[in-house]
Amino acid sequence: MKTFILRIHLFFVLILFSVPTLLMGQQQDFSAYLFAYFKGEGLAQGEQIYFAISRDGLNWTDLNDGKPVLTSSLGEKGVRDPFIMRSADGSKFFVIATDLKIYGNNDWTAAQTTGSQSVMIWESSDLVNWSEQRMCHVAPRGAGCTWAPEAFYDEENEEYILFWSSKIPGNQPVSNNDNTHRVYYCTTKDFRSFSETKVWIELRNSSNQAISVIDATAIKVGDTYYRFKKNEATQAHKQGLPTSGKYIIMEKSSSLLGEWSEIRSDMSQIAYVEGPTCFKFNGEDKWCLFLDDFGGKGYYPLVTTDLNSGQFSQLGSDQYSLPSVMRHGSVVSITEQEYTNLLAKYAPSKVSSARINPATPQQNLEGWGVSLCWWANMCGKWSDDKIDKLVHLLVDKDKLNYNIFRYNIGGGDHPSHYNGHMCNGKGKRAEMEGFLPSEGAAYNWSADEGQRKILLKIKELRPDAIFEAFSNSPPYWMTYSGCSSGNSTANKDNLKPEYYSQFCDYLIEVCKHYKEVYGIEFKTLDPFNEPNTNYWGANGGQEGCHFDPASQVNLLRVLYPKLKASGLNTVISACDETSVTTAIGELQLYKSEGDIVPMLGQFNVHTYSGSVMDKANLKDLVQELKLPLWMSETGAGGTGIAGNLAMAQRMFDDLNYLIPQAWIDWQFVEEGNDQWCLVKGNFSAQTYEIIKNFYIRMQVSRFIKQGYTFLMTGRNDLLAALSPEQDEVVLVMLNTTTDEKLFFVDLSLFSGLNNANVSLYVTNRDKNCSEETDFFIENGQLSYKMGGEEIATFVVPVEGSKGIEPFMDEMPYLIVPRSCPYPMSLSGSSLSLSSFCAMDTMQRWYFDKLEGGNYAIYTFRDGKKMAITDNGSYWPEMLELTGDINQQFAILPLGENCFKISSVSNDKLFDLEGVNTSIGTNVGLWEADETGANAHREWRILSFPFSSSGDGEEEVDIPVVQMNDSLCFVSEFGKLSVIKFVEGLFAYNVYRVDGTLLIHGEDFAEWIDIPLPSGIYVIKYELAGKVASQTVLVK
Repeated sequence: MKTFILRIHLFFVLILFSVPTLLMGQQQDFSAYLFAYFKGEGLAQGEQIYFAISRDGLNWTDLNDGKPVLTSSLGEKGVRDPFIMRSADGSKFFVIATDLKIYGNNDWTAAQTTGSQSVMIWESSDLVNWSEQRMCHVAPRGAGCTWAPEAFYDEENEEYILFWSSKIPGNQPVSNNDNTHRVYYCTTKDFRSFSETKVWIELRNSSNQAISVIDATAIKVGDTYYRFKKNEATQAHKQGLPTSGKYIIMEKSSSLLGEWSEIRSDMSQIAYVEGPTCFKFNGEDKWCLFLDDFGGKGYYPLVTTDLNSGQFSQLGSDQYSLPSVMRHGSVVSITEQEYTNLLAKYAPSKVSSARINPATPQQNLEGWGVSLCWWANMCGKWSDDKIDKLVHLLVDKDKLNYNIFRYNIGGGDHPSHYNGHMCNGKGKRAEMEGFLPSEGAAYNWSADEGQRKILLKIKELRPDAIFEAFSNSPPYWMTYSGCSSGNSTANKDNLKPEYYSQFCDYLIEVCKHYKEVYGIEFKTLDPFNEPNTNYWGANGGQEGCHFDPASQVNLLRVLYPKLKASGLNTVISACDETSVTTAIGELQLYKSEGDIVPMLGQFNVHTYSGSVMDKANLKDLVQELKLPLWMSETGAGGTGIAGNLAMAQRMFDDLNYLIPQAWIDWQFVEEGNDQWCLVKGNFSAQTYEIIKNFYIRMQVSRFIKQGYTFLMTGRNDLLAALSPEQDEVVLVMLNTTTDEKLFFVDLSLFSGLNNANVSLYVTNRDKNCSEETDFFIENGQLSYKMGGEEIATFVVPVEGSKGIEPFMDEMPYLIVPRSCPYPMSLSGSSLSLSSFCAMDTMQRWYFDKLEGGNYAIYTFRDGKKMAITDNGSYWPEMLELTGDINQQFAILPLGENCFKISSVSNDKLFDLEGVNTSIGTNVGLWEADETGANAHREWRILSFPFSSSGDGEEEVDIPVVQMNDSLCFVSEFGKLSVIKFVEGLFAYNVYRVDGTLLIHGEDFAEWIDIPLPSGIYVIKYELAGKVASQTVLVK
């Protein structure tokens, strides 16, 4: 530490002698821009505040899906001309706007003569959490409007100059009542109290007559201030300029409140423009001036490398891009962290953040698989060497690594139907051979040679393979229609009840034959395939058989005792419905029957249809019944890699919300498309090619291996799994959009991380599970920029872990619905879903354990603990924490880190209004429904990413230095040191970013040490008569 102190003192000496004056606040490394604007009076919500972001200052993207970020609830309930600025000390942002709404009245006369005398102000420390709107009266007495307010920090007087345009009508008995716009100003230190209003700008024409001026803005370069203002009159203020008026005048000065001289500028020749906003390009000696063409063109940029010259170049339309509607606003440069926070909050598809917590295990993976129906029927007839190569692709651990295979026990159609309706439907591949060609015949065990050959090759190459047998249809001679593709009425049963027993015997005999002859014992047997549907009709394209739910129950009652007496270890799986919703209804029926669920060894479902909510509901029901769950078949059409990645998204949704122990594809090899398969083949030519879908699937199945445990991420674009030995974490990230996507993953709960031993594999349009190195890990945080339409896998060796259990005291958590990735947030006075943002403190929830095991759930606002309070209505309210009965909630675990949160006062549950899962959905309290219909009332409790691990942090020996003109803040070794450059009492308060007061102190010493754990804090202090604040990072 002594060596470091010497280095710091030397550093101070060099700084103090080389820089005459240090500006307040830390020098920022800006990498992007934020544009605050309004859209105009032509839209119902056009007069509110919108945000757009840009990397280069010229090409802009709307945030929040083009919806307002800030809306006015005061005054005229409309705001225009928003100005955004960073505070002088860098600790916060201010947004200042005109209180005006023209939509619905179009009364510009009233807007100028009897309009608002106030400006609207919001403030934020992070651009994400904004204060309550406040309405501040600043205009001179008699003013009819207060337009286009902006502010600038006056370093000479250490205060802000707030300026705007006002006009005073002639009927007002005050000075300047000539119905002419002037720019007025006042001063403030906090945007709460303001000095007396004075005139700042008065524009006069060549006859020395005052004419209207509005829309002033200023920028400082070196020691010179540059100002832009609009001639609002319909005349030129001097010769040589447009006689129409309505143009921009440029000026300069050495002092904000001093004398200004006009700069002759070619830009002033442009008429019918307003709303100038000027900013410096980051890292360049070049400036951009946006002008708003109010005739319809809207904003467009001009650039210059020398503001003093007044010469600007207008860019071509192909050199910039803006949201379709963008009116008078302003631009502020922002840091990379601020850019990321804005994306996370207002453009969640472009940013994904999560903490991987080993204390939140989900399902243990039994395996990945595929049905053998029908590709094996065809490929099994290929040459032995081709079969060998094909199956290696399927089962090898460095390829697809599939270990579960579903064998289709064919029913067999009437002989007269061969080369008929199925060939005309799904093709020859769908004509399955049965083992009992007719009633009373002997079993033909030579049938189904092709599928059997593939099955045996799999067993040879993958000895640990798991096999399931399933049926699409009974033999044709057991059916009403005499056809194995279904009943003549497609939504009616086709198996005759008198053949239930023989059909069960048939299935069991096939299972016994494979065990006795080939040593293959099927783990499970499913007698159904998508039974309760309306598309299994006679003379159809494949084998299929409808079973009403009651018929399923009856058949299971026949099959169960026969299978149990067979000597096989095989158990029943059911019901393989194509719709998750249908599966829920049938499982609820099984449950109500009483005896059916105990007959099942496993529940199967296909996910061809079904929402995330449906999947979560089915998982809830399966979990209650303690049944193993397989996603036993799915597939999808589409086009190119977009279709492939859409299928990957379904896989991610299945694994994150359905949470099955196994996930199984429909087809491995298919002809004529690159969507419904992983390998594209030509059955007759015995050729095949590996397609993009193969590599996309391999990104998951190769690296998340059998026996790994999935960890809850709370995301729908991220999978995480931990090896059985807990020495490897696998992360799979998905980006289905064409835009880049930023991933930030908090791995700080694992030890032994570094860049050298982490592997990254990527599949996109150009790469096929290619190993890459373009990522970064530091202090347990992984950062990766995904390309558009990409899936990426990280394999991360770890040495240990320290998971965070739910409900630890004073630890922040996310409360996330079981059925979507959007956490609950406090928005104003209500609870609603929001996109995750690490800097959004209103998403941080704390659990205060009370006597009796219940909890109070609270967040911090303005330094107070604000608790969720049941007031008896649907809408809970936020009141200061007292621990009263109406602030107590019971937490009911459901398994796999899902919970019900129940009000102790009335047993109502946290509820998503309208069973919605979109951002903005309100959270209320409502009664429970039956299991299988409650997922919108069930929640995940996740450790807040990038927060403390709860048991101390590793020390980092690299100090962080932040300084201003009177103080230096130095953090190292878990403490903050404050070094004073001026004498006097240093009085300070240390706050967490959520507003919690941590420490208060006073000290006269030159060097003050404040012990603090790692994190971001706000220091509010008073020194030498000056009150200020500083945001500091303690590493």
